[in-house]
Amino acid sequence: MKKYIKLFILVLFVALIILQFVKPNIDNPVEDNSKFIKAGLQIPDNVYNQLEKSCFDCHSYRTKWPWYSKISPVVYLLNKDVQGGRKHLNFSTWGDYNKAKMIDKLDGIVKEVKEGGMPLPVYLPLHPDAKMSDNDKKMLEDWAQTTKDQLSK
Repeated sequence: MKKYIKLFILVLFVALIILQFVKPNIDNPVEDNSKFIKAGLQIPDNVYNQLEKSCFDCHSYRTKWPWYSKISPVVYLLNKDVQGGRKHLNFSTWGDYNKAKMIDKLDGIVKEVKEGGMPLPVYLPLHPDAKMSDNDKKMLEDWAQTTKDQLSK
C-alpha cells in the first residue's frame, strides 16, 4: 500500500512538471477601441474607474494577468474564469452588441451588482481593490439602470 502511495505522488509530481510546459494562451486579444464600451456610451469617470477596478480583468481584453497566472494548474482555472466572463459580458466588444443585447447586459450588471454576485467572491481576496462598497454598488447600479432606460427609448 505504501508503495502505491509513493508511486501516485511521483506520477502526480511528474504530471505537474509537464503541465508547466503545456499551458493555454493567456495573451489578451487585440482590442478594437471603436468597439470598447466607452466609445459607445457616456460613462462618468467615477463609474469607469469602478468598472476598471472591479470588472475589466474578467470582462474585457484588458485583463491584468498576475504572476501566479503563469503557474499550472492555476493558469487553467484563471483562463476558464476569464473566458467565461468575457463570454457573458465583454466591455471590449460592446460595439458588437445590438441595442437589445446592450439593454440585457446593462440589466445583468444591475442584477449582479445588487445581488452581490460580482465581482466573484473568490476573486476578492487577491484583488482587494475590486471590492465594492455599498456606495460603489449603488453608483454602478444607478448608471447601468439610467443607461438602460436611455437605450430603451
